[in-house]
Parts: sequence; structure tokens; C-alpha cells
Amino acid sequence: MSTNLHRAIVSYSNSSTGEIKVRIPAKFDSDSTLSISYISRNSINGSWPVPAIGSQIVVASDDDTYANVFWLQTQPGAV
Repeated sequence: MSTNLHRAIVSYSNSSTGEIKVRIPAKFDSDSTLSISYISRNSINGSWPVPAIGSQIVVASDDDTYANVFWLQTQPGAV
């Protein structure tokens, strides 16, 4: 199993639903977006911690299909 780490740019985020979509410029064209998995993420008092649109975050995928993309937070809760 290979782990793919990338710098991603947040193209959409919603603190009500927790949905996050990102672009990975080094891997895909500028029109391609990927959804961030909900695994290991949850809401806090009805609001989801999400990064701001346009911010850069680090993401990982557990395989080359990018079916599961995970947000790697260095300071959880600080967005």
C-alpha cells in the first residue's frame, strides 16, 4: 500500500454539513475536485471544523484511485 501526500487547495467547505472539496494541482487538472472523507472527523456542538475556501491543506489518499482522501491536520480544531 502506498500513501499519497499532497498539498491541496480548498475549493468548497460547509461547516453545517462538514463537506470539504479540494483541488490537487500537482496531480489533477484545475477543474477536478475531490471530496474529503468524513472518517475521523465529526461536528462539535453542531458545527464542523472546516478549512476556509482558498486555503491550502495537506491531504492523503490510501491508494492511487483517490477514493478516500483524508485531511491531515497538524493542529486539530485550529482552522
